[in-house]
Amino acid sequence: MLVHVLSFGTNWWARFGRDVDDPHRFTRHAAYYNSTGVRCGNKVRRHWITSGLIRFNGASDFNPNFPDRAIGCTYVCSDLGQAFGGNRLLFERKATQSAPPDCYLVVVSSDIHGQIDFTSSVWKSIFSQVIAASHLREKQETMLLMRPGDWVQTSSGFWQLMLPSTPHEAVALGRVGERIVA
Repeated sequence: MLVHVLSFGTNWWARFGRDVDDPHRFTRHAAYYNSTGVRCGNKVRRHWITSGLIRFNGASDFNPNFPDRAIGCTYVCSDLGQAFGGNRLLFERKATQSAPPDCYLVVVSSDIHGQIDFTSSVWKSIFSQVIAASHLREKQETMLLMRPGDWVQTSSGFWQLMLPSTPHEAVALGRVGERIVA
């Protein structure tokens, strides 16, 4: 599956190789994880209502020192699966620039997009897949795999994943009837 990254969750962490004598313990034999989270004081905590994460291996084409450089890139990924009680998506390597993505990694935040009513059966389009969702008091963050035309409903309206109308625009999650917000 090819996944184009539009945004990441706020929660990052790493696991390093176990062999202390391994010179690649902190590079090629490490794993880097991203998921949703909400700020609690000075910390970001998961507070998952749907547990899940994405993973980059140290041997992949991902630089953990500059994660934002992966935004706008398309990756070859595993299918979304279940393991250890939550959703898992492995980003294996960068795809060629010309490869059209199958779906997009999108993060919806209550600070930007409004609150989601997770008790509603129609808060997202049928084909949108939730990787992870965090909720604490009025703060929410949700990580989704979406295809063009998929949507999310929040307290501020419907947000739809829109393809660009000109080559100079980017794919973005835009409020229906409003200007596009990345």
